[in-house]
Amino acid sequence: MARKRDKIIGTVFVVVLGMSCLYVMSESEDRPQKTPGYSPLDWIWNDYELALDKARTQNKYVLIDFWAEWCTECKDMDKTGFQSPEVVQLLDRVVLLKVDTGVAPQVKAQFRVGGLPTIIVVNAAGEEVARAVGYQDTEQLKAFLQEAIP
Repeated sequence: MARKRDKIIGTVFVVVLGMSCLYVMSESEDRPQKTPGYSPLDWIWNDYELALDKARTQNKYVLIDFWAEWCTECKDMDKTGFQSPEVVQLLDRVVLLKVDTGVAPQVKAQFRVGGLPTIIVVNAAGEEVARAVGYQDTEQLKAFLQEAIP
């Protein structure tokens, strides 16, 4: 009897483990990739100081896109607004930083980010100059960037 029970528990464990792996793999397909070819944009990931150093060197502003694995609107903005040719052209004027709030919560706290998605533009000294909270469609994103980036 105990042998049959152990066999059932083992089988259930293997099935649950397999399903968990499939779930994790399917979620990762929605995440913006850190590999070339996903986007014409060159994002720095989770390293605020590196982005600021690059902004100082290039005399640019930093656009910080606060993002999370579970945020559907964040993923939608990555697939639509940030891929629009007009937006891509405007983003050429800034250093791009994507902050995964689950990986870099200290940057989220530093900027007092509540809801996602949140986009913040800072100057090379790290001073906030503009903020957009919530989903931005292509036109809204374009208008925000035109106003925020000199």
